[in-house]
Amino acid sequence: MIKKNNRKKLVAVIGIGRVGFPLALVLANSGFYVYGIEKDAIKAELINKGKMPFMEDGAKKILKKVIGKNFTVTPDYSCIEKCDYIILTLGTPIDENMNPILDQVCAAVNSMRQFLRPGQTLILRSTVSPGTTQYVKSMLEDLNSFKIGKNFFLAFCPERIAEGRAIREIETIPQMIGGLDRKSSIKAQELFRKIGVKTIISDDISAELAKLFTNMYRYINLAIANEFMVLADSHKRDIHEIINLVNFGYTRGGLNSPGLTGGPCLFKDGFFLISDLPFGDLISTSWKINESIPLFLVKKVKNVIQLKNKKVTILGMAFKAEIDDIRESLSFKVRKALFREQANVTLQDPYTKEYQHQKIEQDVYKAVENADLIFIGTNHNEYKRLDIKKIIKNAKKNCLVCDVWNVFGTGKILFPLKDVVLLKSKLPL
Repeated sequence: MIKKNNRKKLVAVIGIGRVGFPLALVLANSGFYVYGIEKDAIKAELINKGKMPFMEDGAKKILKKVIGKNFTVTPDYSCIEKCDYIILTLGTPIDENMNPILDQVCAAVNSMRQFLRPGQTLILRSTVSPGTTQYVKSMLEDLNSFKIGKNFFLAFCPERIAEGRAIREIETIPQMIGGLDRKSSIKAQELFRKIGVKTIISDDISAELAKLFTNMYRYINLAIANEFMVLADSHKRDIHEIINLVNFGYTRGGLNSPGLTGGPCLFKDGFFLISDLPFGDLISTSWKINESIPLFLVKKVKNVIQLKNKKVTILGMAFKAEIDDIRESLSFKVRKALFREQANVTLQDPYTKEYQHQKIEQDVYKAVENADLIFIGTNHNEYKRLDIKKIIKNAKKNCLVCDVWNVFGTGKILFPLKDVVLLKSKLPL
């Protein structure tokens, strides 16, 4: 049992998922005693045994070092009473009408209510709609009669990490501090400074907006790239060659490449900004563009071959490269569209194994056996290093490739597999 007079600061991280887990590890590795509060008993048991719940570069080594020493995972909220800091890293989804759902945050506040005490600092880390931190403030003051900034402290400090690189990015990317007041900001700043990261202080709503703007800036730029791909296609030209023309040696270039733009954050975060506005066309249009790309690509394939009873292998099911997270991945939208065309669909990904009882093959060469079409869903690095001659040998003679990510380096979106070597040899130097 850790006593309160121990020199280590005690931290409770609520929600040991892809945001909370790496943060808990970094905090424990920096000298804090960390309680991970996780309602999923199977995941909690797995972590307490020193086993990774998902892929995260550098996490396995730290977990082995800290688990059972100054990091433990429990479903029990009572440990909060001993903690100096409580950090919420819970999901904030949207409903069928694209409105924010705060059920998980509200449930957590109600569950921790009886264990909160004066002097603690609560940090919201999940991506939320503007005004959510203020809402949590009102909950705390109503339920516990706290006075935020006087005897209890509250701040919004968003995660800014990329899955798979979270450990190193938590320690290197400057942390935004959005306190409800100056004392709350200072309390939160003290926590993050102890892990060696630079901090920048603002208010809660500015920090909430900054996080959403960051995600939407990227999402909109990706939508522009996807729309340019469609426009180039209407002129019977390939976007990758045009992007090379724009960006080559040009300091004001910087066009993004197109791709399947999904994931649990980019898919929904824009609706946190526009759910109560009568406008917001740029964000909603970007969503429409990005969500339409799977069907656009399938239609492009249909113009060349009949898909009924054809074998289609989708390479890459994660929503982005080098991770095992398939949440809101547009590869599954491709899968659904192919099923509607009565194609026989094989799923392949080096990091994931199953989806809705359908096996996800991990051996890429086995997955493409007798394939009529290979569809690149995710730009995993593994696909850039494939033995193309072996792929050609295993697939059907007239196999097509739909490669929106240009992982085969041909500069083409749709092409015969046998032409990969020829097309690559013709690319400009």
